[in-house]
Amino acid sequence: MNREFARRWAAVNGAAVNWKIVVPALALVEIVNRTAATSTSTMLAEILILALFASSLNLLVSVGHLVSFGHAAYFGLGAYGFTLAITRLGMAPEAALAAGPLAAALGGLVFGALCVRLTAIYFAMLTLACAQITHTILFQWYDVTGGDTGITGFMTPRFGLSERAFASTVLAVVAVSVLALWFIVKSPLGLSIRAVGQDRWRAEALGLAARRVQLCAFVIAAFFAGIAGTLYAVLHGAVFPDYAGLGLTLDGLIMVVLGGLNSFTGGLWGAAIYKLLAAYVPRVIHEWELVLGILLLCICLAMPHGFAGLLRRLRGGMAGGA
Repeated sequence: MNREFARRWAAVNGAAVNWKIVVPALALVEIVNRTAATSTSTMLAEILILALFASSLNLLVSVGHLVSFGHAAYFGLGAYGFTLAITRLGMAPEAALAAGPLAAALGGLVFGALCVRLTAIYFAMLTLACAQITHTILFQWYDVTGGDTGITGFMTPRFGLSERAFASTVLAVVAVSVLALWFIVKSPLGLSIRAVGQDRWRAEALGLAARRVQLCAFVIAAFFAGIAGTLYAVLHGAVFPDYAGLGLTLDGLIMVVLGGLNSFTGGLWGAAIYKLLAAYVPRVIHEWELVLGILLLCICLAMPHGFAGLLRRLRGGMAGGA
C-alpha cells in the first residue's frame, strides 16, 4: 500500500508547474487590476470567472473527450446554491460560499450518473436535456428561485469590497482552482480520464471502470463550474435563470475552441479572447457576433488547435530558428 501511494504521489508531484510563467502572469494581471480603471477591474473579474468555467468544461472536452451541451447547469447551480443558502436557509454569505460548489457537485453526480451511461452524440444530447431541466426549474419555480426575474438584492455585491480588491480575491481563488485542475489532470486519475476518453474499450480491457472514471470527471468539472457560478453571484449580488441557460454553455464551448482544444490553457486563453471581443468589438461594429463567427470559421479551418496551438507553433519556430 505504501509503495502504491508513493508511486501515485510521484506521478502527481511530477506534474511540474512552470512557475517562471505562472508567477509573472499572475503579477501582470494584478498590476493591470491595480493600475487600470475600476471598470477594467470588474471586467477582469468576469474574465477570470469565465476562465475557470471554461477550464472546467475543458476538463471534459479536451481530457475526457466528453462534449457537454449542458455545462452551464452547474454554473447556475453554483450561483443558486449560494443564493438560496442565504435567502432560504438564512446562512451568512461567508458560510454560504461552500453551498454553491457543493450544490453543483451534487447536480453533477445526479446528472452525470445518467449521462455517462451513453456515449458520443447521445451523451451530448442527454447533457443538454439535464441542463434544460435545470433551467426550466429555475425559470418557473417562482416561490423558491424567483422565476424569470431571478433573485436580486439579497447581499451587497462583492461583499462590499472595492472592484480592485474583489478582482484580487477572484484572481487568488481562480489561480488556486486552476492549479488544482492542473494537478488533477496530471494525476493518475487524470491519466485514467484521458485513457477512457481516448479509447474507452481499451481502457476497460486494461481494468478501468470507464463509467466510474467519467463520472468522477463529470463531478469534478461540475464542482469547479459551481465555484465560478458562486463567484459570479457574489460579483453581481444577483442571480438569474440565464446562468444555467444554453447560451452560457455555447459561450463556454466557443471559449474552449478559441483557446485551443487538447490544451490545458485553452479555457484560460479562450475566456480572455472571448470577453475582450465582446467588450470592444461592439464599439466598432454592432454585429459583433458576425466577427466572432468569422473568427471561429478561420480557427476551425486554418488553426484547429486554437490560440494555444498557435503559441506552441511560434515557440517551436523560434526554437528551430535558434
